[in-house]
Amino acid sequence: MDNTMSYATRTLANHMAGMATQIGIQQQEIDELKQANQMLKDQLKQKEGNVNDAAKSDTDNGQANEQPAEAAPAAK
Repeated sequence: MDNTMSYATRTLANHMAGMATQIGIQQQEIDELKQANQMLKDQLKQKEGNVNDAAKSDTDNGQANEQPAEAAPAAK
């Protein structure tokens, strides 16, 4: 009976240790996925910002106070 209880206790302890290891690995993977997700969000914000900046520069060609060119005088 003592041998059976000892074996059951060791088996249960080993099983719990294995589960704790798996939980630790999964938590690390979750942390890495959260970090990667945040990096992707930051890149997307930066890309959207660059698209918005590019769209604004198209309207004024990147120069402040730019005026449209005067029409050429008619030939006489």
